[in-house]
Amino acid sequence: MYKVTLSMPIYNVAPYVERALLSALNQTFESIEFLLVDDKGTDNSMEIVRRIIKDHPRGKDVRIIEHPYNIGTGATKNTAIDNAQGEFLFFMDSDDEITPDCIQLLYDKMKEDNVDFVAGSFTRCKGGRNNVIQDCILPDLTIREDKALAKYYYYKMNVFYVPTWNKLYNLSFIKKNNIRCISYHINEDLLFLFRIALNSHSFSLVSNVTYYYYLIDNSTTVVQSKIGESIKSINQYKDVISAMRLSCFYSDSDYYYYGYLFVDNYLMNIINISFSLIKSKMISIVDKREMLKYYCDVSS
Repeated sequence: MYKVTLSMPIYNVAPYVERALLSALNQTFESIEFLLVDDKGTDNSMEIVRRIIKDHPRGKDVRIIEHPYNIGTGATKNTAIDNAQGEFLFFMDSDDEITPDCIQLLYDKMKEDNVDFVAGSFTRCKGGRNNVIQDCILPDLTIREDKALAKYYYYKMNVFYVPTWNKLYNLSFIKKNNIRCISYHINEDLLFLFRIALNSHSFSLVSNVTYYYYLIDNSTTVVQSKIGESIKSINQYKDVISAMRLSCFYSDSDYYYYGYLFVDNYLMNIINISFSLIKSKMISIVDKREMLKYYCDVSS
C-alpha cells in the first residue's frame, strides 16, 4: 500500500503537463501512487503523459483512470477520492508545479501532528518560476478543536487559501465525512472546502513553499473565455448557496455563519477578477453590461 496518492487531472494541458508531471514524478518521497485522471480533452496531453511515464523510473507507480467523456475538474477529484490507494491524498493541477520535497515536507508534518490535513505555502508565478507575482506564506501552526478551520478563519480573520491543491489530506477523514467536489469545470473547490471547514477537528500549516501556481497568459482568447467563466461561476455560487440552505449543514447556527464566510470569500475573488475584466479594453460594451447584470443579480 502506498503512503500517499498524488492526483492530477489531465485535460487540454499539452503546453504545461510535462513540467507538472515531472515535478510530481521527481519527488524525493518514495511511497507515492500517481493517479492521473483523463478527462477526455481534445489535444495531445495524454500522448505526452504516456511518453513520460513509459521512460520514467517511477512509471510503474502511475495509474491512469479514463472518464468516458469530459465531466469537469471537480469530477476528476471525486474519481481520485474513490480510487486512491494511499493513506493520504494530495491534489495538484496539471499546469502547475511542486517542489522536489513537497510531499516529504507535508507527510512529515502529517505524521508528526496526526491531523486531518496539512497545507503548504505557495508562490504565484507568471510564465515561469523567475517571474514571481506573489509569495503566499502561511504561518507554522497546528490547531486542534471542533470546526478547527472555520474558527481559525472566522474568529482570527486569518488568510487561508481555498483551493484543494497543495494540501495533504487524511483520506480516511475525507471518506468518513463524505467530502466531495461539485462536478463543475471551474470553482469546483467551494463545497469541498466548505465541508472540510465543518468537519475538520485539526489541521497544520507549513511556511515552506511547496507549490508553484502559474497564471495563464492574458491573451484575447483567454480574456474572452474568462467572461463566460465568471458568469458561470456566479451561477454556480447561487446553486451551491441554495443547496447549503436546504442541507442539514444549516441546522446549526454556527455552520450557517461559517458557511457564508467561505462563500463570501469565493464571491469576492470572482467579483475582483470580473471587475478587472470589465476594465479591459478587449471586452465589448455589450459583454460588460451582461457581466454587470450578473453582479446585480447575485447581490440581490
